[in-house]
Amino acid sequence: MSDKDQEKRERILKTAVHLFGKEGYHGTRMSLVASAARVSPKTLYRFFPAKKELFIAARGYATNKLVTDMLSRLPEKQLSDALAVGKNLLKSYSGFIRKNRGLARILAEAVAIVDPDIQRDQREGFAVTVEGLGAVLNADMRKGRLHLSGDPKELARLFLSFASLVAYAVLLDLDRPGVGGFNPDYALDLFFSAMRESS
Repeated sequence: MSDKDQEKRERILKTAVHLFGKEGYHGTRMSLVASAARVSPKTLYRFFPAKKELFIAARGYATNKLVTDMLSRLPEKQLSDALAVGKNLLKSYSGFIRKNRGLARILAEAVAIVDPDIQRDQREGFAVTVEGLGAVLNADMRKGRLHLSGDPKELARLFLSFASLVAYAVLLDLDRPGVGGFNPDYALDLFFSAMRESS
C-alpha cells in the first residue's frame, strides 16, 4: 500500500471511530464517513467493501490506540506483580475511555451487534486478551510473586469484565457527577483490595 493510500485509510478509520462513537453503528452511513473523511465513496469501498468491515477495522484501530495509551502510562520502574500491573492498566483504561467517550459506545456495540462477523471478531479479540493476561498472571503465580487461589484465565476474564463495566458506565454517563455516582477509581480500589484479600 502506498503512503498516500495508507494516509487515506488512516483518515477513514479516524473518521469512522468518531462517527461510530457519536452516531452508533446503525446511525453511521458509509456516505457520511466518505464525506467526513474527504474521500470518494469509491475510495472508501475500495478499502472497506461493507460497513461491518469498516466497523471491525475502526474498533481494532481504536482498541490499538487505547492499548498504546495504556502501555505508555505504565511506570518505568517495574511494578511488584501482575495485580499491580493490572490495576495500573485498568486505571489507564478508565481514564482513556472517560476522555474518549465515543469509544465506550463502539466497544458496547461490538458486543451487542448481532452480525456474525462482528461477533466473531469480538470473541476472537476477547479470547486473545484473556490468553495473554492469563499467561502473565500464571507466570507471576509460578514465580511466587502472586498468590491467588483462582485459575489465571478466570481472573483474566474477571479483569476484562471489570473493564466492560467501566465502558458501560461511561456509555450511560453514570460516572458524571450528579448522574449515577459511579466512581471508576473507587470501584477499582475496591476490586483490587478484594483480589489481594483472596490471595
